[in-house]
Amino acid sequence: MSKSLPIYPFDDQRSVGTIIEVGPSVAKLNLPHATVPAGQWLHGHRLSAGEVGEYLLIEAGEFAILGRLIGVKLPERERLTVEPELGAQRSAHPLGTMQLLATLSIKDGVVSPGISTYPRLGSKAYSAHPLLLKWIAESSQRGDSPSNPLVLELGLLPSTTDTMVNLTPERLFGRHCALLGATGGGKSWTIARLVEQASATNAKVLLLDATGEFYTLESGVSHVQVGAGKAQPAGCKEVVFPYSELTESDLFALFRPSGQTQGPKLRAAMKSLKLAKLAPALAPAGYIVKTQVQKTSYHAGYAAHAAKLESPSTDFEIKHLTRQIDAECVWPSGGTAAAPDPNRWGNTNEAERSYCVTMITRIEDMLSSQDLACVFQPNGKMSIAKELDDFLSDRARRTLRISLRHLPFGHHAREIVANAIGRHLLALARDGRFKEQPLVLFLDEAHQFLNKELGDENSRYPLDSFELIAKEGRKFSLNICISTQRPRDVPEGVLSQMGTLIVHRLTNDKDREVVERASGEIDRSAAAFLPTLSTGQAVIIGVDFPMPLTVQVEKPKQKPDSRGPNYQKYWGKATDAVPAQAAKPVLIAKKKV
Repeated sequence: MSKSLPIYPFDDQRSVGTIIEVGPSVAKLNLPHATVPAGQWLHGHRLSAGEVGEYLLIEAGEFAILGRLIGVKLPERERLTVEPELGAQRSAHPLGTMQLLATLSIKDGVVSPGISTYPRLGSKAYSAHPLLLKWIAESSQRGDSPSNPLVLELGLLPSTTDTMVNLTPERLFGRHCALLGATGGGKSWTIARLVEQASATNAKVLLLDATGEFYTLESGVSHVQVGAGKAQPAGCKEVVFPYSELTESDLFALFRPSGQTQGPKLRAAMKSLKLAKLAPALAPAGYIVKTQVQKTSYHAGYAAHAAKLESPSTDFEIKHLTRQIDAECVWPSGGTAAAPDPNRWGNTNEAERSYCVTMITRIEDMLSSQDLACVFQPNGKMSIAKELDDFLSDRARRTLRISLRHLPFGHHAREIVANAIGRHLLALARDGRFKEQPLVLFLDEAHQFLNKELGDENSRYPLDSFELIAKEGRKFSLNICISTQRPRDVPEGVLSQMGTLIVHRLTNDKDREVVERASGEIDRSAAAFLPTLSTGQAVIIGVDFPMPLTVQVEKPKQKPDSRGPNYQKYWGKATDAVPAQAAKPVLIAKKKV
């Protein structure tokens, strides 16, 4: 036996049955102890000896075949043998079906996903010791790691107290990670646990908190919120995402120009305002008037600043935008019909102006809206980009939580701002900012921000920053961990990039199908267990894991505020009863006969 194995896998006391049939991916076996009511205990660990979900090891020469029991039954003729009756108890011969998962070399302790050799009929099956399961789960991270690697403590194997599964950040986040599960399954606690564990190291973690529930995190966590609102926790800094740090596409997605007139006029107005800021002499009033004005100075200024004017940045005074749109509604040539003057703009084009009225009104409402003040009325407050740069430059700061709770859903502001944050991070990554300081981005409620496309049939504005991070961020040391209760709303192209899946309870069959397609063929047997996971339990599936493993995620020290409404407290309140008014007598006049 390899000296590296913590436990001898073929302990006769852990023998549970014998192989009677072998197939390409499953094996069937006799389970003589499966009818024992409560299993057994051996050296402080429970010995299930034939329960669905139990991990088993099969002798195969110099190898041990690891599998999981996925079904137990009695032969049809023996189905009544387990019924209570008077007299002698008839013997039962339970049968089990086992999914084959991985191969363990006894000689050198190497664990290989898949089956390299198959067991023979009559081979013995043994219940896998919890410490051996822990060792197998951590096996692939031992090869290239130092003798004392940095690990994150995720959780315990179910029904044990001494089998904490320790995983290196490379295995959890190195190929991106996804936390999936229905409401109440424990995703938020898992995020909090991972953030706590990472914050205890010299990590750099960014948490985009869509609902604001992670304000309870304390150790090593800085808190900022986008937009005005109640600060949670106390001292949470308010930051803004000024429009000047958005792109023209972002503003188009916000303002939603329609038709063949509004879009070109909005784009022309933005370029004119950029020129007005670069060449103030062209815009004494802050915007460029074009009605019956010579084009010479405008074209000269455009030629001098062409690179900046064609840039997707939005560095202009947005307070003049509606006036500039109105100013753009002119005829392209001055003069008269008989003698047109192409070097001069003409008079106001009333038809174009009428087409733009709805957009102008919409823009004015948005510019004055308090819900969008964090975008259009920054008033000198710190921008998210500046806060991110300060956070990344300060090695003493480990985790930054950005709360999006106070960002409105209207006008798609939340999705656009979150996408802009992702775009900023990706730009920093492409510049090599994270090569020596890897960053892990946690995206909570990811279904709100992925697979989003704004606009109409004439113009499309994909919000794809996080998809791009999933596809190319890894090579720039920018990794993402998405969390969602709706895996079916996450693009398959994104989910397929997730090297590690931590899956909590999933009851929707379509969500389970997505998980099956995203994981390997060998992992699909784990999907059958997803609806039955208890709160906090999760199945870890991934390319760096030799098998799907169920763990009980350890509770975080600071639990997120993800509680639902307390009906007993508020609906059960006693209310002051309002006494009913006494009914007034109704007098009925008698008719005279």
